[in-house]
This record gives sequence, C-alpha cells and structure tokens, in this order.
Amino acid sequence: MNTDDTEPQLWSEKELRLVNHVEVFQNKPAILKKVESRLVALQKALEKEITSLATELPEGLDLVKHQIARGENHNGFPFLSLDYPQNFSKTEMFTLRTLFWWGHYLGFSLILKGKNLESYLSRLLENRNAESFKDIYFSLAPNPFEWEINEENFSLAGNKTTEKLKQTILTLGYLKIIRVYPVTDGSFMTLDWSQAGIQFWKDFESVTLG
Repeated sequence: MNTDDTEPQLWSEKELRLVNHVEVFQNKPAILKKVESRLVALQKALEKEITSLATELPEGLDLVKHQIARGENHNGFPFLSLDYPQNFSKTEMFTLRTLFWWGHYLGFSLILKGKNLESYLSRLLENRNAESFKDIYFSLAPNPFEWEINEENFSLAGNKTTEKLKQTILTLGYLKIIRVYPVTDGSFMTLDWSQAGIQFWKDFESVTLG
C-alpha cells in the first residue's frame, strides 16, 4: 500500500463538478458590492436615529466613526460586517454589529462588556418576555465573535430560566444578543436592511441607556 502523502489524490465526480462551476465566483463581486451598499445605508440610518440619544448613552461610545470589515473565511465563508455605534477598549466593548455571512444569514447583534455589564443584563432580563424577544438568541460561546447558530453557541431567549441566563452571562463576562434573517428565507430578497436594523436598535435601546 502506497502511504506517500505526496501521491496525487484522485478527483471525485463531485469535485470536478464544483471545479467547473464558475457562476458563484463570477457573481460574487457584484453580490458583495450590494451588501456593502446596504451596510452604508444602514449606518446612515442608524446615525440619524441614535445621535439624538448621545447624552443618554455610555461614555466613550463613538457616534461618528464606523467600520465595515470584510473577510473571506469565517468558518469557510465570506462575510461583511458593520460596527456602529461602537466602543472597543481594553476594558469596554459596546457595539451594534451587523453581519452578512455568506450562505448563512444577515444578523443584527448587540455586544456589551465592561463596568456596566450587570446593569445591561438586569434591564434586558426585565423585558425578556416581551414580544421583541421571541426571535432573539443569547450567546453562550466563550468569546463574542462566534456566529454559528447552534445549541452550543446560542440559546433562544425563552429557552433558559432568568437565573440560568444571568449566571451564564456573568460567567462569560460579556452579553451578546442577536436577531438573524436566514438567506434561505423566502422574504430575504425584499428585506429592508435599514428598517430591520433600526427596529433591532429600537427594540433594545432601553438596555443601553443610562
């Protein structure tokens, strides 16, 4: 038996079909350009909505700067993300992160960490039975930058008791909630990203206000 790792492996029929499938790569630049334009429009809409609340929001929160990041490989798939508003420091994290993850979803998340964590959490848990929480996931992952929606990483807001959620989040040292719109959903084509993002902020802005 030949155990030489340098020996070329045989192609499978599936691999050859995929190698010959070029349409995704031909259309990818235009698709990502549309994603980026929607994120730009969302940022402008959020800025208009949030600026009037500046005096009520936590210190250090930047309502001017924003960041659109682009990557090719989060668990094997391209993504674009928008952080606005944002505050990233050694001890504090506050951002509304919008993530488009190819093949998965558009997600709106609120990521909070720092001295106000317990206050954020208390306000959030007070309202967890509200209608707006029905499609909200809490992050259970060791770090706030895991995005795969599964039982290990996320829990629907109504799936755990208040005390269990509180204990989990305080142990993690950060709070992250997310609402997702799967790309496989029939309504995704007509989804208004700016409207959905503004609605997410409105649903949870009371958590962040001082």
